[in-house]
Amino acid sequence: MTRRTVLLVVAVLAVLTGLLTLPGPAGPAAAAPAADDVRADRVLVVGVPGLTWADVTPEGTPQLWALAGDSTIGAMSVRAARGTTCVLDGWGTIGAGNRVRVPGPDDGLPPVPLPTVPIPEDPADPDAPPAPPADEEPAMDSSLTYCGLQERLVEVGLGDPEAAVGRTADDPGTQRFGSRPAALGEAVGCATVVGRAATLAVAGPGVELDRYEVLPTEPAGAAGLLDGCPLSLVSLDALLTAGRPGVDQTDDGTDPAPRAAALSRIDESVGRLRAAVATLPGDTLLLLQGVSEVNDGRPQLHVGMAAGPGFGDGWLVSASTGRAPYVQLIDVAPTVLRALGEDRPATFNGQAMRAGGERPALEEAVAELARANVAATTHHRHTGYFFWSLVTVSALVVVAGAAVLGVRRGALPPGGRRAPGTGALRTFALAATALPVATFLSGLVPWERSGSPLVALTIAVLAADAVVVALALLGPWRRRRLGPAAVVVAVTLVTLVGDVLTGSHLELNAPLGYDPIVAGRFTGYGNLSFGLLSVSALLSAAGLATLAGRRARAGRARMVTGLSVLAIGVVVVGVVGAPQLGRDFGGVLAVLPGFLLLAMLLTGMRVTVVRLAAILALAVVAVGGVAVLDWRGEPEDRSHLGRFVEQVLTGEAWTVVSRKAEANLDIATRSPLAWMLPVALVAAVWLVRRGGLLRNPREGGLPTAAGRARLRPADAAVLRAALLSAALSLAIGAAVNDSGVAVPGTAATLLVPLLAWLAAGPAERSGSRPEVAQSTAAAGGDGDAGAVTVVSRGSTVRNA
Repeated sequence: MTRRTVLLVVAVLAVLTGLLTLPGPAGPAAAAPAADDVRADRVLVVGVPGLTWADVTPEGTPQLWALAGDSTIGAMSVRAARGTTCVLDGWGTIGAGNRVRVPGPDDGLPPVPLPTVPIPEDPADPDAPPAPPADEEPAMDSSLTYCGLQERLVEVGLGDPEAAVGRTADDPGTQRFGSRPAALGEAVGCATVVGRAATLAVAGPGVELDRYEVLPTEPAGAAGLLDGCPLSLVSLDALLTAGRPGVDQTDDGTDPAPRAAALSRIDESVGRLRAAVATLPGDTLLLLQGVSEVNDGRPQLHVGMAAGPGFGDGWLVSASTGRAPYVQLIDVAPTVLRALGEDRPATFNGQAMRAGGERPALEEAVAELARANVAATTHHRHTGYFFWSLVTVSALVVVAGAAVLGVRRGALPPGGRRAPGTGALRTFALAATALPVATFLSGLVPWERSGSPLVALTIAVLAADAVVVALALLGPWRRRRLGPAAVVVAVTLVTLVGDVLTGSHLELNAPLGYDPIVAGRFTGYGNLSFGLLSVSALLSAAGLATLAGRRARAGRARMVTGLSVLAIGVVVVGVVGAPQLGRDFGGVLAVLPGFLLLAMLLTGMRVTVVRLAAILALAVVAVGGVAVLDWRGEPEDRSHLGRFVEQVLTGEAWTVVSRKAEANLDIATRSPLAWMLPVALVAAVWLVRRGGLLRNPREGGLPTAAGRARLRPADAAVLRAALLSAALSLAIGAAVNDSGVAVPGTAATLLVPLLAWLAAGPAERSGSRPEVAQSTAAAGGDGDAGAVTVVSRGSTVRNA
């Protein structure tokens, strides 16, 4: 590597480090409160399985409503280590400060037939019901489906909570997250527990436990109970009996009338607890949250409240989410230990909750939290619908393109005439290209306020798609060969960058974004949006840098082109990786090599194995430096970058790596977006293979008369360089992110229809060449136009 190259690499690294550590648009309560301001004499944790903000009303639950008025409130994500969090999973997650799974049947276990005759070893029972006819379906017991088994254990089991904690620790689902069940109890040493389920949070070795089945009916009795240990946990389980598990999941797992009665009992218990806390000396921190789904209820967001030292009447937030008003169940234990002045175990993955700024009046705040749940559940329950829609549209574009244009260049009409249906195909392909960004722009419409949110979201996506297509086809750029496609790519890039700079409002609950129920991410770039961002950024950088190079003075084209690519790359990488913006650990590792490779290809620099290794090393150094800087900050403010450094130091990092690898493999077999890869492969064979519609037709090095090139040789070379760079970025992104093949699959939903649109464009005259800057990717003689050179250990390989 030359001295100039080394200096350039060092300069890029320095600029990236500076950008990645710039302060971002943090909220007014971004800084953690002082330790003395959050200390409490005791902490009371109240868990209510199944409680959502739609349940909290001044008429039906006046005590909960009053508590919400005096509390910092938020939307609680109860995600544990299985898709649907059941009651024991929830309490186990609270106690571990990390996600756990209590051993039992996994989601969707088929119901078992009820016995129809007495079992053989028992004497005959004359009162037993007669056996059903042979052709009649046996009755089914659905209590073992979804959360039924855990709720049955709460009723009749948990006689030995320490043994249950041990079994939970040995469960593979718990071990995937490196969790230590009951770590909260071990850290505090003494706990009072009301209700069987809550014992799972604190029943560790050597923990002094005071266990009670029910809450005393008098406030004085409850006050005496709460004053025994610094930590008290109360499980209010009335909603568990407000419904029965069924074969199919329902929205909330309960029936309306029993739910209303259960909520009334829960509210009365909350009133007794509030009265008891008011009589206790010193300061008490009261944390109330929904802890799980109930019966056969589908996953959703739940209630989160915090009243006491350090909390007023604002929104809840934590560093694990980075977004008000969202917090996670794993944040409860760190909040407890902070209030009691205890050190947090290294196995905790949550962060202490804190107040995140002012909220509106209580009525509007509760309504906003209820709407947040509607948006999250709509996204969570219909991601497959949107994924399959994108795959289907892209596949239809390929099928329609092959039918209209043919599969070989010789099938094109001679004389440059357009095949019938080409105009409709181009419009359809352009609309498909705009569809991914339309899924984000749909967030500009408050579709969650509709009575039919899924229908409203679908209409919003289609309307946004129509607007982007109209913008591409009606502006002055429509007269340029690549104008409409360039506009769609630019809109995609500007939307994704602008959204993260303004708080990632469009990405949350977007069809290709993330939702807080899954709790994989709450702000910044998700894996799917990163796939779109990397492709749109590399395509835009290739086009802008080429234009800059072609307009540069003679002899400066290579420098101008390369510096343009690097300048755009530095900004994009900074946005992707900054902990206050994109927060994407794997994104920097993936997109930085893509930009460096693009700069090399467009400037004619030889691509060698050594240089590729240096590119990857630079990405690792950049991300590692940012992660260390994040780790050196306040523990409560660390993003996942800093927490990963901590896990490396404590030996827990392998659990993260192995969990992501397992998720990567799972995505490859279960995600609908994985089917985009076969669609993309078919499109590549059709369009960019030797003899494909996007390859320059040649015979003996000269254009043939069988067809005409869809792109000028110089433009084709730039596109090829951008596609190779995107392929590298997406391959690394698939390897280092837990979404795996879904990353390139999402990118293909933009690339495949874009290439089909190019293939359906007007043919270029044979032999035409634009004026290009010397020494750019398109420079050289006719025989080398559009070639990309790759060198391995000094040997040259041409990819023409």
